[in-house]
Amino acid sequence: MNQIVRATDTFKELAAIYLLVVSAGAVVFHVVEDKPLVDSFYWAFVTAMTVGYGDLVPATVIGRIDAVLLMHVVPLFIIPLVIARILDQMIVDRHEFSHDEQEKIKADLEAIKKLLSERAPGA
Repeated sequence: MNQIVRATDTFKELAAIYLLVVSAGAVVFHVVEDKPLVDSFYWAFVTAMTVGYGDLVPATVIGRIDAVLLMHVVPLFIIPLVIARILDQMIVDRHEFSHDEQEKIKADLEAIKKLLSERAPGA
């Protein structure tokens, strides 16, 4: 799981994954449907966003599988990762302790432990 988090840590990495997925879909569509590469990229971007204008439609089984994969991978996996990264940058926990506050709390706890151990019966 940590590898997935590290591999999708920045927007550059997410953009690269998105472009890789769309490019793979476009190349498969280009090869199996025998369409121009520019049209195949247009189809792949439109299909990945699940818009599907219907002007380019896969006729082969492999082309349809390619379309189904694009329509599922991008909106169900890549877009949620992008949204999660955006929210991660925007959400600030106002109740989070700073490093200095944490160190002060640790020092206070140590002082309390010391006082309690000195006053404990039999100590």
